[in-house]
Amino acid sequence: MKILKNILIWVFIVAYLAIVLSFVKDRRNKILCHDIKVEILDSLRNGFITVSDIEDFFHETDMNIIGEPVGSINTKDLERKLRKYASVKNAEVYVTLDGDIRVEIDQRNPIVRVINKRGQSYYIDLEGTIMPLSGTYSSHVLIANGNIVEHYEVNRTRDIYCDNTEEIQQKNNLMCDLYELSKFIYEDDFWRAQIEQIYVNDENEFELIPRVGAHIISLGSIEDYEKKFRNLEVFYLHGLNNVGWNTYDKISLKFDNQVICTKR
Repeated sequence: MKILKNILIWVFIVAYLAIVLSFVKDRRNKILCHDIKVEILDSLRNGFITVSDIEDFFHETDMNIIGEPVGSINTKDLERKLRKYASVKNAEVYVTLDGDIRVEIDQRNPIVRVINKRGQSYYIDLEGTIMPLSGTYSSHVLIANGNIVEHYEVNRTRDIYCDNTEEIQQKNNLMCDLYELSKFIYEDDFWRAQIEQIYVNDENEFELIPRVGAHIISLGSIEDYEKKFRNLEVFYLHGLNNVGWNTYDKISLKFDNQVICTKR
């Protein structure tokens, strides 16, 4: 009897849930979409995409969802189409019982603007994704230029692919190093305030241009780059602060555990 009673209880619960869900679905089908509300989550940091851009997207012929039942709106499809924007990192779309479509957009966060040897220019974001320049907004980030030659077509590639096969890594070694170096500078408050440009010389070595001082920092390869930056920080704080920021023409970090300076 106890087993039969439990079975009957579960049958009742399942039937009740089915009726409730059917009622909710029927109610959703009767609610019409009457407004689209857009929020750009990081609009104070970047301005690659605006609320007006997203509203224009929904006003296209095949995206005209105002007046449609909210239950018939494919929010996952809308998210997929919004993520095709090069500057959109993530898009969340959901409906409310009031008939609103809520759209939350998370923009990509560029860390460096690259100007390659062919004169092409683009951003690389924090996740290693290539972003085209915007005609309405310019991000004030690190500049990288010089002998930068990519093995891929910039306009057809979205990711640098530093974590793939060894063969691809070898082909893309310079860009992976550039991305790693740029990310380190971006994520360090001190160096983000100090370094404004990365230059790749003809030997594919990295030179850094600081915001303050008339010197060039020769980093060489990025091997042990964190150690090189620690040594440079010590020299900045205890050396240049005493002798003056315009005393040296070049500061070299290429040799192990050494900071070699060339006077003007």
